[in-house]
Amino acid sequence: MWEIVLGFKSFTVRPISVFGATTALVSLLPLVPSNAEPLFNVTVTSNGTTTETSFTNAIDFVDQTTTSEGLTGLNPNYTISSVATVLGDFRGVDYSLTYPDRGATLIFEVPDLDISQTFSEATREANEDALDDYLVTNQDDILTKLGEFLVRTTATDPVAGNPASLQATMISSDFGLGSGFGGNGSVQVNDDNTVEETPGGIPGLAARLGRFSVDGNDGTVIELPLSYVKPLADPRWAVVLEMPLTYVDIGGSQSYSASLGGGLRIPVLDNWSLTPSVRVGGVGSDDFGAFAFMYSGSVTSSFRFTAMGLDFNLGNMLSYISTTGNPNDGEKSPDYDLQNTVARNGLSASGSSSWRLFDQPTTWEASIVNTQILGDDIYIDNYTDFAVSLGTVQSQNGLTWDAARLGITYTIGNHGYKKVNVNFGYKF
Repeated sequence: MWEIVLGFKSFTVRPISVFGATTALVSLLPLVPSNAEPLFNVTVTSNGTTTETSFTNAIDFVDQTTTSEGLTGLNPNYTISSVATVLGDFRGVDYSLTYPDRGATLIFEVPDLDISQTFSEATREANEDALDDYLVTNQDDILTKLGEFLVRTTATDPVAGNPASLQATMISSDFGLGSGFGGNGSVQVNDDNTVEETPGGIPGLAARLGRFSVDGNDGTVIELPLSYVKPLADPRWAVVLEMPLTYVDIGGSQSYSASLGGGLRIPVLDNWSLTPSVRVGGVGSDDFGAFAFMYSGSVTSSFRFTAMGLDFNLGNMLSYISTTGNPNDGEKSPDYDLQNTVARNGLSASGSSSWRLFDQPTTWEASIVNTQILGDDIYIDNYTDFAVSLGTVQSQNGLTWDAARLGITYTIGNHGYKKVNVNFGYKF
């Protein structure tokens, strides 16, 4: 995944520069190769003719492949008295609908979910209505089994199972704000490990644009995190609010997600803080046929120290995250039932550099961060980020460009997962 990051500490300073920088980032995206394939595919065989069709919308896909009216549009040789076989691929889950003779019988099978159901009403239309009712009412827990199977075996689900999902975004958001890794957070640590901050509230806006590829699927991610930090009388204490808005496109199927998190940064020592936080989020997509709410609670530790002439930051987070309810209940969409405990731990080192950027002194930073997701099975549950970056030293007056940073992140995970991020940050 190639990712470009642009961050700001103020909504009001230099709006023209913000617009120009964002436009430049968007113009770079076509340079990243894309080979996206649709996530929904069907093969219809009837009267000696076989047709193949792809979809980008889950609702259209299910509606058209489970009714005789829809099948007629997919294969012109199909009639309501045809022997026919329908082989569907729903985001990696294979199923079949079989009309074994010229009568009304309909057989529905999902081998991966160990489901086989025969409908024997008087007409095909009645059997197709019975299948629709079977799916909508979640009989045999088919929708729950489907949601669990998707996050356990695929890397494209928008709810969980991959680093572009709502679950992963909520995890990384809480860790970043609590630890300060990657330029997140609001802490300015001095050489003596004391803290200085701009008085008053600190609003923030960031834009992340990227592409990724995994298991033969390419996608585009656009993220807009909004944040607000309110230091208290002792600026080591602070109330932190953060809301990332995320758009994902994989194979022409699009999803939208958002979460809102709030935390309190609590100083344990001058160089050690704990940030307990809570977060709620949701994702919805007709294209993916995925709808879910999630909530999480976490505690993040940031311990900063100096050794061998370098500044180190040890970040550790423990989080519990769970789905809760289905905002599209009563429809033919997966019903997610996930509960996970997350450990995210990292170490960064930084030091001064002889390079100058915008005629300002710079620092380099290198970090390694590991994420392990325990509890219910998900596809990519262990991944590690290796990052290096170079950027300017943060200023104190809040009025000048105070954080420009260039970096690269290489991520490896289980199931052969690999990702490369190119990061650019510009904060003021």
